Amino acid sequence: MISNTVRALIIQNDNLLLIKKRRANIGIYYVLPGGAQEENETLEQALSRECMEELGIEISSSGLVCVREYISRNHEYSFIMKEAHSIDFIYECNTHFLNNELRSLQADVGQVGIEWLPINEIKRTVHRLDESLEHYKFPRTTNEFFKEYFSDQVIKPYSSVIFESNP
Repeated sequence: MISNTVRALIIQNDNLLLIKKRRANIGIYYVLPGGAQEENETLEQALSRECMEELGIEISSSGLVCVREYISRNHEYSFIMKEAHSIDFIYECNTHFLNNELRSLQADVGQVGIEWLPINEIKRTVHRLDESLEHYKFPRTTNEFFKEYFSDQVIKPYSSVIFESNP
């Protein structure tokens, strides 16, 4: 079954807010906040709910950046969810921070934290420009999205080709 998922791009002061995860076979890695749309829920409602659950924040506004297709069996972390097939809706979000404290109300499996990563370090990591930043690990799909998003090129509104091939 194909599901819809939402992802939040939350940027403040040249930092990107990410979910920090740990898995035994992978180690520490970072993903965009978000998750699956539930029945009778709009995409925007799913985005708000996921940000509240994973980050403890409210979304004040959002705009769709792009749509991508994800088929888990084609990716390096397929052993986590072999049969996941989703359409990801990625949104740029503005937020209301009630007390500048980030806390998960309902953490995802493997979630060990929430971190602001400097965008300039994300850029150097995804382009492999600085070997000392190896500890910033992203799933290949996220890595490819960051390369496109943080470059001067126009983002493709829909993409599945770059997310379907094995390395």
